[in-house]
Amino acid sequence: MLIAIFEGDEGRGIVQLPRLIGLARLQNSSVRVAYFRRIPRDRTDRYDRIVADRYREMLRIEEAMREAVAGVLRAVGRGPVECVVRFGSPVVEVEREAEAFAADTVAFAPGPDLPARWRAWRVRRRFAAYPGLRMLVLEGDAPGRGRGEVAMRPA
Repeated sequence: MLIAIFEGDEGRGIVQLPRLIGLARLQNSSVRVAYFRRIPRDRTDRYDRIVADRYREMLRIEEAMREAVAGVLRAVGRGPVECVVRFGSPVVEVEREAEAFAADTVAFAPGPDLPARWRAWRVRRRFAAYPGLRMLVLEGDAPGRGRGEVAMRPA
């Protein structure tokens, strides 16, 4: 199972990690957590001097995401899982990662805002051509559901 976390949906995706990993382990699946983010810009100070170039930023982001995933897994007592960080167009990168990992399931938790829903629609549409691939979309905070409840449905 490939668990996809997109830029902007980090909080929702990380909170659902233990549940998704438990589901994958029940199915005797291997788990890979992938964080997808656009290539960052150089960080500059107020005088337009480069404080951290994009490569340093990518290293910083990658280290922060790996530590966040490891922290969540330690807190719930789960063993380590493979975590990768991919930079580029999120929809294209999730397709590349699913092919490289030979994933049979891709799970993600889109946020409630319009860009997240648009990205979720694009990912679903991109993977519609793959007949053997299942997609799980975690949806929460619906009007009829409690705040902590999450509905998992095939995409």
